[in-house]
Parts: sequence; structure tokens; C-alpha cells
Amino acid sequence: MRFSYDEIIDRFQDVLATPKMLIEETYNKPDNTDVVVNRYISIKNFGGFYMLIIFEMDGLVVRFLRAYRILPKLLDGINIAKTKPLDVLTAFMEKYGVPKAIPQFGEHKIFIERSLKVFFPGVLDIDKYLADVKNV
Repeated sequence: MRFSYDEIIDRFQDVLATPKMLIEETYNKPDNTDVVVNRYISIKNFGGFYMLIIFEMDGLVVRFLRAYRILPKLLDGINIAKTKPLDVLTAFMEKYGVPKAIPQFGEHKIFIERSLKVFFPGVLDIDKYLADVKNV
């Protein structure tokens, strides 16, 4: 199996504390995984934080699209251990996502059109996220 990383992961892995080692550990030994069409969302508890990753598989290549370090206090009121990865991702993007215009659907921070089964990975508002992480 060969791993490929999106430019966003390469560029921000140090800033967001999402090293490739933890991404690969989450891929290899997830606590839970959701599948949305051809994309996977996996989550793993690392003690004081969770890693949530979004990836695609194409033959022998795993393409990591996004990786987020999620501190439980950042999603107050959600029991991450008992919540599906897709719902954790949705809550995380609702709080820290950047709205993106989707043709014919308007602006969304993350979007899943269930009838068409279309999924768009969210883009993190890094400044807001880092400010909240510093206050935890």
C-alpha cells in the first residue's frame, strides 16, 4: 500500500499537529470508520485528542485528503467516542469550517447530498481553530 497526501496536509501538518505518523496510525487502526460513496472518514482516540482523517482508495494507493486533530473540549456537548465519524466531522466543520459555494446548493461548510451521494471535504478556518486550541 502506498500513501499519498493532499497538499493541505503537507503544508499544515506541523501547524495543526497532524503528523503523517498519526494519520497513518488512524488509517491502520481506526476506532471507527464511515464510508460516503468512495471516501472514508476514520477516527482514532490518542488519549487527550482524536485524529479524524478523510481518504480515498485507488487500487494500491491511499490518498489522504484531510486530517484534523480534534480536542474533545472543542466540540463541547458531543461524546466523540460514541459519535459516528461523519457526525464528528460535520460538527467540527460547523464550528471551524470555511463556507464554500457549491453550484446549485449555495454555501456550505461541509456538504453531503444524500440523494446524489456527493461529499465535499471541509476546509478549516485555521485562525479560529488555533485560537480555540490555545484557550483549551
